Amino acid sequence: MATEKSPSRSKSAAAEAVIVVDDVISDEQSQPSPAEAIHELGGTLGRAWSEARDSVSDIGAKLGQRARNVRAETREAASETREGFQEAIDDMGELGQEIAEDAMELGRSIGVSVSEFVRRHPMRSIAIAAVSGAIAARLLRRRGR
Repeated sequence: MATEKSPSRSKSAAAEAVIVVDDVISDEQSQPSPAEAIHELGGTLGRAWSEARDSVSDIGAKLGQRARNVRAETREAASETREGFQEAIDDMGELGQEIAEDAMELGRSIGVSVSEFVRRHPMRSIAIAAVSGAIAARLLRRRGR
């Protein structure tokens, strides 16, 4: 059995074919010439280049700003560190001066106490000095060997 196409279907298929051919023709007519295509491509490349240049410029500006921020923060941190060290040195100097004054006062106090002890107990002082001298001499002789 051969199938026959109905006339309405044939006209419909023919109409669809005409539409497809018309689309192809209109696409061919809407296609730019090579010169127009090159011109359009050049415009597109120009815009892309301009956008890329602007993006790179923006990135460079942001990096520059960040570098300036880092530099400023580093200077500030160095300044704070320097001030901290200077304060510590000043404090150490004051502490050293206080220790030296305390040591001198202690020395004077010991000197006064020894003088009083010697005045009150001259024989004991001589005995202590003799024993201390003998111990020191013995230690020095051992060291010499």
